[in-house]
Amino acid sequence: MTTAARIIRKDGLVHIEASFDAACRKALLDGVPASLRAKMVEALSAQLLPNAHRTQKEARRYFGKEADEIFAQAATFAAHLHKFLADRFGLLGLLDWLTATGYGNDYRMIKVFVEWARLSDAIAKKQMIVPNG
Repeated sequence: MTTAARIIRKDGLVHIEASFDAACRKALLDGVPASLRAKMVEALSAQLLPNAHRTQKEARRYFGKEADEIFAQAATFAAHLHKFLADRFGLLGLLDWLTATGYGNDYRMIKVFVEWARLSDAIAKKQMIVPNG
């Protein structure tokens, strides 16, 4: 199977086109707020296990009781980012890339996405205009 994002799954292996991998990494590094850049670099530098289920177990242990809520926040943010990158820059397939690489289940990336989402929400709230009543 080949995705629009140039990820090929065949014979139990996953092949990611190098230019697509580089484009996803660049989009994340270019887009992340400056205050989270070091954390994004750390997340993207992680040596991930080839077994995504194992990576998710590690993330669940890292976040503990709040794991489900944090996973949901990160997934929502990743979906919005996926749509933004596709609509604005024509970069299709961020979600598939996160899955194929294992970053989508890695606690470091999840942590960055949740913090990025919170910063984005805070900025949006500051920019809201409240009419005088």
